[in-house]
Amino acid sequence: MRDRTHPSPKRLARSARPSSTNSRRYLAWIVLLAALLPVLLAWQGLIEQRQLIADRQFDLLSQEIREAIDERLHDHEQILLGGAGLFDASETVSRQEWHTYVERLRLTENYPGILGVGYSQLVRPDQLAAHVAAVRAEGFPDYRLKPPGERALYTAIVYLEPFSGRNLAAFGYDMFSQEIRRAAMQAAVDTDATTISGKVRLVQETHGREQAGFLMYVPIYRPGLPLDTAAERWAALRGFVYSPYRVDDLMAGILGKRSLAIDFRIYDGEGTDPDALMYDSVEQHDPEPNPNPSHTGLQRIQAYGRTWTLNLYSRPGFAAETDLATIWLVLGLGIGISLALFAVTRLLLDRRAQALALAEEMTARRQESEERFRSVFLHLGQGVVIHDAEGRILDANPAAQRILGAALEQMRELTSIDSLWQVVREDGGAFSSIDYPVIQALRLGAPVTGVVMGIRHARATPWRWVQVDAYPRQDASGAGVYQVYAVFTDITARRQAELALRDQSQHTQAILDNVIDGIVTAGPDGTVISFNPAAERIFGYTAAEVVGGNLSMLMPEPYRSGHDGYMSHHLRTGDKRVIGVTRELKGRRQDGTVFPMELAVSRIERGGRPFFIGMIRDITERKQLERMKSELISTVSHELRTPVTSIRGALGLVVGRYAETLPEKVRTMLEMAERNSARLTLLIDDILDLEKIASGRMHFDLHPTDLAALARQALEANEGYARQLQVKLTGRVELERAPVLADDNRMLQVFANLISNAVKYSPQGGEVQIGLRRHAQGFRALVEDQGPGIPESFKDHIFQRFAQADSSDSREKGGTGLGLSITKAILERHHGCIGYTSRAGGGTTFYFDLPEWSEDRADSPAPTNEDDPNPRSTP
Repeated sequence: MRDRTHPSPKRLARSARPSSTNSRRYLAWIVLLAALLPVLLAWQGLIEQRQLIADRQFDLLSQEIREAIDERLHDHEQILLGGAGLFDASETVSRQEWHTYVERLRLTENYPGILGVGYSQLVRPDQLAAHVAAVRAEGFPDYRLKPPGERALYTAIVYLEPFSGRNLAAFGYDMFSQEIRRAAMQAAVDTDATTISGKVRLVQETHGREQAGFLMYVPIYRPGLPLDTAAERWAALRGFVYSPYRVDDLMAGILGKRSLAIDFRIYDGEGTDPDALMYDSVEQHDPEPNPNPSHTGLQRIQAYGRTWTLNLYSRPGFAAETDLATIWLVLGLGIGISLALFAVTRLLLDRRAQALALAEEMTARRQESEERFRSVFLHLGQGVVIHDAEGRILDANPAAQRILGAALEQMRELTSIDSLWQVVREDGGAFSSIDYPVIQALRLGAPVTGVVMGIRHARATPWRWVQVDAYPRQDASGAGVYQVYAVFTDITARRQAELALRDQSQHTQAILDNVIDGIVTAGPDGTVISFNPAAERIFGYTAAEVVGGNLSMLMPEPYRSGHDGYMSHHLRTGDKRVIGVTRELKGRRQDGTVFPMELAVSRIERGGRPFFIGMIRDITERKQLERMKSELISTVSHELRTPVTSIRGALGLVVGRYAETLPEKVRTMLEMAERNSARLTLLIDDILDLEKIASGRMHFDLHPTDLAALARQALEANEGYARQLQVKLTGRVELERAPVLADDNRMLQVFANLISNAVKYSPQGGEVQIGLRRHAQGFRALVEDQGPGIPESFKDHIFQRFAQADSSDSREKGGTGLGLSITKAILERHHGCIGYTSRAGGGTTFYFDLPEWSEDRADSPAPTNEDDPNPRSTP
């Protein structure tokens, strides 16, 4: 080619005449080459443009996949935050309430790919048994924590909806027992943020093809506690709201049925280690050879504390979608025109190539802009509805169609004020046509934001609560609004949670206002915080007069003086002598009158500080009835004692002196009368003893004494009675000496009651054993018989007054039914306790415990008959 276009000097010298022709020929070739050069450049430019378009298309698809995953994870976080809000709004959330909340979400319709929404309860080791018992009591008798074993902390899955299929395998699972799950849960509390776990194998993988899994966690805390530091959040932690995901199912729900021209893999972490592979889209379609993809790329998703790496690469059909057939057309046309027109067409071709390049660039830019807008429009979580200048609906994205409950075809050509829309305000009032956000934006030409409304399409069933922002778009000349974008945010779940919280608060307040018992709450310093209407009726104060004052204003002496000291002692040492125990004490009304009341105190923690709740009941009427009953019993018993004693003496005299001369039938009747008068005397004595104990008039001479000696003395004293009933009485006193602080006569009375009962109910030829041994910080005395045992139906009443296993008129054994009640009362005055063990048909063992007395306790005050302002609970 160079020889033709650049002839040698020899050829020019040989022929000068054809030089001009050659020159024109050379010039023609030069022009031809010059004409072809722009065509070649344009051809190369179109090839580069095709590559640029392919690159942009690949980047757009990659971004679309990444944004779709980000958006779906955000939507699922909102679901969990809504569940956490349900727990924050209520002290307790029942299994049915959780089921209703998740059912309202319509997971299958609105969030395809989610496996479930659950609640994992925090259980500390000392709460484990109570937790298992509580869940079993709900109707799950086989419930247990999985896996078994002792751990410092448990997080048991107690709620998981839908509660069926694969999810049943997760019920009771302790996610804190597994390292990857535990790391995510700890991070959620430490950072007070939503987290997701690394790649795990879900316990739901019970059948079918196994998929990679992960979990999302939102921590929930007990209301009212501080949450500023990680330590405070751990102390207040109540559990986790969470969702499990099978990654293949989740991706199918995110991508739907769309056909992408690229494939991608998701790895857990920064790298692409095969062990970290969570998802491979190649497995979701038919296999196709793809050894060298034309485009590859990496995307990273910062997913709630985890990094996911997306390895994206084009499929074989991707290049065909971005191929431009005009490239070869331009090349052939350019060459043809260059050969025909030479220099004239060179400029035209050059300009045309430039025009084509510019047009392609402008077209590509516009298409890219439109595609980006369309992608955002279609995948935005908020609803977007586009209206024209007349207020008619032109377009609506999928989120808007879902929120408004109508398809795009149903909405097109409708206006915001069309009768097919049912719209109400927050207070239930109707919107006027000029108040609609879109109409206001059209009229004012300015954005209208933050409008809350309830909206329902006539063909849709549920109401949706939305927050609407309307943004007008001015035309290029600025003459007026030609479009309005209405952005809808679905706040139905938040609205429902607010209503539920308000209803719960009103319900709780109604209970407090209408309960018949007084309820008073106080701080750690005794300052009254609340005072319900029942407490106002009991004490005669209004709540305004008491709130802010000290609890001691409601108490007479000596309770008033001892109150602050006891509160200080409790907060300093943790001594809970009255916490959780119902006791009787005196109260003081506003007019100064003192009355008896029952008080039950419980303690709660709020914000790291202790608070106290007192349940108060006025028992004035009950005490009056008890006093009248005691006075009646005492009066009747005293009035009966003298004549009964006289009758018994007279009968004894007659039987003893004239028994030999009396007829057999008369003597039998007199002996029966004598026995029954003795029994009546015993009954009167027992009734008087009980009345003395109850009124505090029974005298106790408490002094150091030897319980072992008393046991031996009781054994000797009751041997005659045992021989009379043909029962053997044996001793098994293991101690030489057992020092206690006691009244000798009352202790012998206790032994006598227990031994006589044991002998009375033992069969002839049977044996009753009296034992004494060391037990805990004192001594335990035992009386064991071989009788028929105590019936199951009688065990709850055995220490009640006049209680007997055989209460019929024809019962075989005598007795008043007061012995065990008196015995229990005497032991309680000695700071002791009584109990028993019984086997049906195998005998009964009664035992009582007394604390050991020692010299270092000699200065301790003995129990008295006076009321104790801070009594200890009776064992």
